[in-house]
Amino acid sequence: MLDHYRIEPPFSVQFSGGETSAFMLRKIIDAHGGSLPSDSRVLFANTGLEHPKTLEFVRRVEEEWNVPIRWIEYDPEHKFKVVQPETASRNGEPFDELLDKKGYPPTPVARICTVNLKMRAMAAYLMSLGWDDWDAAIGLRADEPHRAQRIKPDNSRETPVCPMYHAGHTLQDVDEFWSAQGWRLEIPRWMGNCCGCFLKSRGRIEMVAEADSGLLEWWAEAEERLGKPFRIDRPNYRQLLTQVTIQGRLFGDDGSSLPCSCTD
Repeated sequence: MLDHYRIEPPFSVQFSGGETSAFMLRKIIDAHGGSLPSDSRVLFANTGLEHPKTLEFVRRVEEEWNVPIRWIEYDPEHKFKVVQPETASRNGEPFDELLDKKGYPPTPVARICTVNLKMRAMAAYLMSLGWDDWDAAIGLRADEPHRAQRIKPDNSRETPVCPMYHAGHTLQDVDEFWSAQGWRLEIPRWMGNCCGCFLKSRGRIEMVAEADSGLLEWWAEAEERLGKPFRIDRPNYRQLLTQVTIQGRLFGDDGSSLPCSCTD
């Protein structure tokens, strides 16, 4: 039987810091006999806006599974920089640097955040190692066919692969795996790693504002600093924060979000 997790090196594992991509990483480690080949890299691209529990989870994965994880951050001059868990940004600094360089925020039709903060930063790191071409394992499941089938590389050197999709693993498999562990990511799945992401539905953003308004403060301040919103089809982040404070949530959670290259 073909093991879709036994990826031929060189390859990278794009670890978002969520339970799905961690499940994928565990399967890839097991497929290679318990340790990854020397010409592979596990990459976590930190935007500075991940939930604090996400950063704790990434460190725990590295320690529990004895797998080195490179923490990568966007750098406006060199495209990337390698940081340590102790020095990693926690207040949106990489995102701020991108906004300062571009002068405008990402929008649903111009996803400059994912492209620059994650995809290009990780690719630049791998090219700095002298890699000419490689497979990039991405944690898209079999119950996300619309995303897995549309995934495209950002450059000619990288070939995206979705082993979970081809192996038939779904969110149920992920939940069963983590339920059997003595530890897991300690944030609600609905909140996600990038808590204030503008691609989330208004109802979902209102839920975040209700649960912890501080998680949206960076987003509100970024819009105010740039004088431009992330989205023009709904109130800005400051207005949503004020609304939830005074009136509570006005929209129910439909569980929707616009598709993106980020994974959980």
